[in-house]
Order: sequence, then structure tokens, then C-alpha cells
Amino acid sequence: MPLRRARQPNSFVYRYIPKNPRRLEDGGKLQALQVIVDGKPITFHADDIIGDIIAPAQRKLHTPGTSWPIKWITIHESNAGDTTPFVATTAAKAAGATPFKRPENMAWFPDSKFRTFFFTATGDTDAPTGQVPQLAARGSWGAIFRVDLRDDGDRGHGNDDRDDRGNSRKGKGDEGTISILVLGDQDHTSFDNLAFANDHQLLAAEDRGDTLHQQLQKFDSVWAYDVKNGKALRFIALGRDATSAAAGNDNNEPTGVFVSSGSPREDQLLGTRESLDDARGFFTQQHGNGDVFEFFRRRRNG
Repeated sequence: MPLRRARQPNSFVYRYIPKNPRRLEDGGKLQALQVIVDGKPITFHADDIIGDIIAPAQRKLHTPGTSWPIKWITIHESNAGDTTPFVATTAAKAAGATPFKRPENMAWFPDSKFRTFFFTATGDTDAPTGQVPQLAARGSWGAIFRVDLRDDGDRGHGNDDRDDRGNSRKGKGDEGTISILVLGDQDHTSFDNLAFANDHQLLAAEDRGDTLHQQLQKFDSVWAYDVKNGKALRFIALGRDATSAAAGNDNNEPTGVFVSSGSPREDQLLGTRESLDDARGFFTQQHGNGDVFEFFRRRRNG
């Protein structure tokens, strides 16, 4: 039964706010993302696995064209010298944070002044669940989300200061909105690593795993998504090397996708448009030989 093979959303998106950015050892706040749909937060229920999987709110969250409020909630605070261990997942569940199906990686939207980021949810990595329309509509094939954060207070921006989706940049840094850029399908699925190739194309690597490779007879790809309309181009189509094809070994997956100029300058940090000037790109063909590849921009003549 496909529903029994579907995964309960069980992982969280975090951020850490240090008391002193120059001294992380002084402690700070660990926060988790909470999504509110129809006035109620989406939360984890240990005693209702099926209910979490088929929740109407999960379908609404995964519906392209929708946008929902988010906020960051504090799940743990630390001070200088604290060494007491804690379990972030347990704290996030207790605090009412929103679970996702294996969030893997995030990337800042270049030139958004670190107010917009994208993150992946890998999904079920199992074909029978994704082939049920009701489960596919809830992220069984994976998804790429967009989060737009509001600025910390009114910094003197005018009423026309809005991002490219029309959202105001005013407000508190612990609030904002979430929307879905990509809802996966069997051809675009199991999203993992993210990196911006330029100021509008987001590279997303797949991690289908051996089970899904065998079920669909397809290997992994890296897709280039236009963040303005969600349209995809296949950037890399992966096969497998002889080592990974051996019995008992994992098939290759593209991982470690990374694009940057490598500049240490503050105004050219990863996540700025300037970090993409004269940038170099890399990815790893993980498992098997573990080869690392570099890719280049095509330079036009004239």
C-alpha cells in the first residue's frame, strides 16, 4: 500500500542567531521555521503519522501559486560556556515548528540582501507513493520552497520598497512568507543541493537513491530553474561510473554543487550578485569514484 510507504514530514529548517556574530561561543538562539496555513501552524504529531502525511494543510503548502505566512520560533537558547546537550529535532517538535520531508540544502537569492532564500525537500524517494496523485500533491516527489523574510523594522524604505514578487520589505526579521517554486514529479524529483548559476537560474541536484533509480530506470540530473517562472532546463544528466555500478555500491549522485567567485570580500559574499562575477562552478559525482567536475560559462565572441 503506497500510503504505508510514504514518509511522515519529520525534519525542520533552522537558523542560528548569535549574541555576538564575531564570537559564536558566546551563545545565542536556535530557531526553527513555522508555517501558518489558514491561521493554524503546521506541526508534527507523533501519534498521527497518516494524518500528518495526508493533511489538507500539507496540500495547500505544496500548491503552486500560493503563499503562506511564516515565522521563526526559538527552540533553544545558550550562553557562553554552555555544554549541556540537547536534541534540536525534539525541541522543534515541542515548540510547534513545521516539519518537512527531508529538507537538504538552501541558497540565498542573489542581491536580495539576504531576505530571500530557497530550500529543498527531498521527498519520499519511492515511486509508488509519488504515483498516487493525492500524495504527489503533498510533496512525495520532493519540492523547492522559497522564503521571503521581512526586514527588521522600518529602515526608512518607502512604500514602493518591495521584492520581485511584490512583498513588502518592511516588518520583523522573524516573519515573512513561504511559497513553492517547484513541485516535483517523476522526471524532476528528490531535490538535494542548491546553488545559483546566475542571478535568476537556480541549480538543483537530484538524489533519487538506488531504489528510485531502479523503479524508474532513471539516474540523477541537475536542473536549472528560472526563479521567475519555475521553468526547468536539464543542466547535467548523470550516468554512473564502473565503480558505482558494482554490486552492493550506490549509484552516482550529483552533489556538492557550488558556484562562487571565492572572494573573501564582505560585498562579494556567497548570496550576493557580486559573488557570481567571474565565478567558477563545481559538482561531485558522489559514490563510486567520487570524481569532482568543474563547469564554465560559455564566453561569447565579440
